[in-house]
Amino acid sequence: MSAKIYDISMYITNELPKVVITNDLIVTVNNRKSAVLNVQAMLTEVEKKSNAGELSEEDTSEIAIMEKALKILVGGKSADAINELDLPLPEYKKVYETIMAAATGEDPESLKETP
Repeated sequence: MSAKIYDISMYITNELPKVVITNDLIVTVNNRKSAVLNVQAMLTEVEKKSNAGELSEEDTSEIAIMEKALKILVGGKSADAINELDLPLPEYKKVYETIMAAATGEDPESLKETP
């Protein structure tokens, strides 16, 4: 009697997703398990230190947290390029949410409307 073999190799591409932000700015999202776990650990640590009063308001601001997460997921150079766009806050949040979705394999509803 032989053991069953489950072949999932056709599902394993090892390719990193890309997010088109502008015609000139396309970022590669590091969706590796280690990068996503680093973001989750950073978010947990910020929350824990914030609750303990160990962080300033500046360190716990939504923007500061998004910037740290973007540096982990797209790298410092791409995160800087995003910041240099000086986007309106709702658009910056959209970039962040899209990159987070790409990193975690989620598909936000609004992305479905994109041609």
